[in-house]
Amino acid sequence: MRKIFVDCGANLGIVLRQFMHELPDHDFYAFEPNPTLLPSIRANVERAQHAGLVEVSPSAVWTEDGTIDLFLGHHESSTVMPGKRVPPMYDQQIDYSSPVPVPAVDFSAWLRRTAAPEDHVVVKMDIEGAEYPVLRELLADGTIDLVSILYVEWHHDRFPAMSLPEHDEVAAAVSTRVDVRHWD
Repeated sequence: MRKIFVDCGANLGIVLRQFMHELPDHDFYAFEPNPTLLPSIRANVERAQHAGLVEVSPSAVWTEDGTIDLFLGHHESSTVMPGKRVPPMYDQQIDYSSPVPVPAVDFSAWLRRTAAPEDHVVVKMDIEGAEYPVLRELLADGTIDLVSILYVEWHHDRFPAMSLPEHDEVAAAVSTRVDVRHWD
C-alpha cells in the first residue's frame, strides 16, 4: 500500500511544504498550471527536504489531456474557467483577453494510472472553479473511490453561472463517497 498526497492547484507550494512535513511517509504529486509560480513551488519543495518521491507537474488538473487556456489574475485567482468573479480583496482582476495556453491533465485517468484501490490517497483540490467538472468526472467513472481524503475549496460563489443547487448536488455526491474536508 502506497501513501500518496496530491496537490491540485499547488499555487506557491506553501501548503505542499506543510503537508510534506505532516505526512513524511507519503509520496507527493503537485499540479500547478501557472508557469510564474513554479520557481516558488520548487523552492518550497527543496526547503521541505522530503526524502520520498516528489513530482511537480506544470499542468492544469482537468477532464482531458491536452492544452487548456489559463486566465491569469492574482496568483490565488487564476482559472481555466471563464466567468469567474474575483473577490474584492484581490487588487488584480482576471485577464480574459489574453489567455495563456497550458498543459492539461485528465485527472481521472492520471489517478487510475497512479493509485491502486488499496492505497491511501489524500487530495487537496483548490483549482478555482474547475473542481466541479473534475469531480463530476471522478464521480461518473468511479475514480473518486480511489481518494481516501479530499480537502476541497469550493468556488461556486465566484461563478455567476453556477447555482447553489448545482454546487450542493456535486458536494453531496462527493461526500457520500469520500471523506471531504473543507479547504480554505
